[in-house]
Amino acid sequence: MSATSVTSVMSASRRRAAMRLLSVVALGALALTGCGDGKEPTDPTAVAASDTARAGGDRTAAPSDGGEGSQDTRASTGKTPWAGTKQFVTVDKAWAEGGLTYLSVRPAQKKVNARFDTWEIIPGTGAFTTVTMTRDARVLLAAPVRGDDASGVGRGEPLPSSQAEFVTLLTQLDPGIAAGVGYDLSFDGQGRVAKLQSLYRP
Repeated sequence: MSATSVTSVMSASRRRAAMRLLSVVALGALALTGCGDGKEPTDPTAVAASDTARAGGDRTAAPSDGGEGSQDTRASTGKTPWAGTKQFVTVDKAWAEGGLTYLSVRPAQKKVNARFDTWEIIPGTGAFTTVTMTRDARVLLAAPVRGDDASGVGRGEPLPSSQAEFVTLLTQLDPGIAAGVGYDLSFDGQGRVAKLQSLYRP
């Protein structure tokens, strides 16, 4: 065998040995990284893409955790239990704010006083509740809330009034008299006062 043939055989042997060594090293690296066990890829690009997708998913889900639920809770607690009903109440105070009229009310009872042909008001107990009037709520006032300024009209006859005028009249009324006046309130489906009518008291 010539020297050239011997050299070629030795080179081929070294290449095979080198390939076997590289195979062993590659298998060892696979075992250490766990890629052969079905775990997540360690390629930086794949990991970054996976993390970005998870982060994006978290940002999308975050608003739904407390958004509409909180809004639903606020709406339900903001509605009075008298929605769609008629109530008889006494009014502690009335005021205007932000273009709306608010009333501080408490349920009461009424019964006919046959002796004086009028109503007897029995005030309730407990805390007052704040309710809102609709912008176009009807207001009908009888004495003593509206006074005696309507000539030719009986004191017990309810007359139309504006919400602003009612607030003014109630504020000017003597507290002792105001506490004994009862009101029929009609509430709409949202728990807002759609009609207010005061009862006559001599």
